[in-house]
Amino acid sequence: MLMYLIIFGALVSTTIAHEPFIVQFQWNYLNYTWPSEEAYLKADKDESYVEKNNIITGIKLWKDKMYLTIPRYRNGVPVTLAVTSSTPINGQTAPKLEPYPNWDMQRIGDCSAFQFVQSIEIDPKGRMWVLDTGRSTTMTFNMNTSCSPRLVILDIKNRGSVLRSYPFPIEVAHPESAFLNDIVIDHEDGGIAYIVDSDDKNPGIIVFSLQNNTSWKVSHESMKAKPDAIGFIIEQTRVTQSTPINGIALSPANTSGDRTLYYTPLSSFNIFAVPTKVLKSESLRDNIGQYIRVLGRKPSQTDGMMMSNTGILYFGLLADDAVSMWDSKNPSFVTGQRIISRDHHLMQWPTSFAFDERDQLWCITNRLHTFLDNSLNIEKPNFRAIMARVNMKSYQYFENGSSPELPTITAGVNSFSSHKELTIASLLTLLMVFIMH
Repeated sequence: MLMYLIIFGALVSTTIAHEPFIVQFQWNYLNYTWPSEEAYLKADKDESYVEKNNIITGIKLWKDKMYLTIPRYRNGVPVTLAVTSSTPINGQTAPKLEPYPNWDMQRIGDCSAFQFVQSIEIDPKGRMWVLDTGRSTTMTFNMNTSCSPRLVILDIKNRGSVLRSYPFPIEVAHPESAFLNDIVIDHEDGGIAYIVDSDDKNPGIIVFSLQNNTSWKVSHESMKAKPDAIGFIIEQTRVTQSTPINGIALSPANTSGDRTLYYTPLSSFNIFAVPTKVLKSESLRDNIGQYIRVLGRKPSQTDGMMMSNTGILYFGLLADDAVSMWDSKNPSFVTGQRIISRDHHLMQWPTSFAFDERDQLWCITNRLHTFLDNSLNIEKPNFRAIMARVNMKSYQYFENGSSPELPTITAGVNSFSSHKELTIASLLTLLMVFIMH
């Protein structure tokens, strides 16, 4: 097993001790479990597979599997959602990735398949919530806009079968400009998803109601890119892209129902906070500005963020090649935040976080700056999955480690319930659906 230790950042607080991150996997470039050698050779010849254009952005874990997203920024990305073992097999730390749930779901131009997956989330019942922006080659002049942006929910325990496919209305996520960037999910109110839309023209937070199968978008000035934070340098490479709201995190599950959503534009030094009740209420969100507060200023720009079940917010610091944390029980973000790991070689561009069932924190670092300026070199390591033991679970769990009651998603119908038995009304609805089909 590959065991590079990342330099442990100096601690300015003694409240929580962290073990160093360890590199579990690293790839020079990505390759896949092709159906046949002929399929691989054909893809290589016609450039439907271009090694340097495949880059990992998202990670989530379930049982003994690691699920990764590979967005189709450019041509030559045959797989946009993949899976592999979460532990190296036979010492292989750069495994080929298996398309998830299969090759058919990777077909470009088929709107029933995935076109562009940037981010996913997995709930404690093993349902994978997948964001599909619907376009491919988004960083080129020949962008494909054939499919609507949508949210797809898969059942991992049933071979990735589709439980729900929800195309967003055009007023919520515009097919030509929407960029579904990140997602957090809430068990409250029949199931709610908060989704980042990094749309350059109209950035905001999309709220999706699982129970009602509806969605709406909330926008505010705080979600836009800030001019003073647009440029930064990594490894002597200057990043100049202007990026609006990007990182997002949700406070832990609790019994009161009062939760807070945290977010930051990538081009910003501030993290913002807003009560979820405001995002869910039509009357309150019309005046959302009076409920948003500035949590505080960070030393660098941030891509990925995530919160634990104990209220610890983890976030990357791009220009610092570092991961930082803040205990949300500390009223001061400015004095409470601290760097827990910094490494100018191994931690370039921490892009996303995940917790596994062993209470370990994972992070993907992908050296995105080299991809953006076309200097990515497949002769050396570019993408890493690093892990640290933190003895915490994700924000989806209560502080004591137990899972809240989650909504049931019934495949093939828009009928939802809790773990309790279906009511007579629900059974009648199911019967009517059966008769009509």
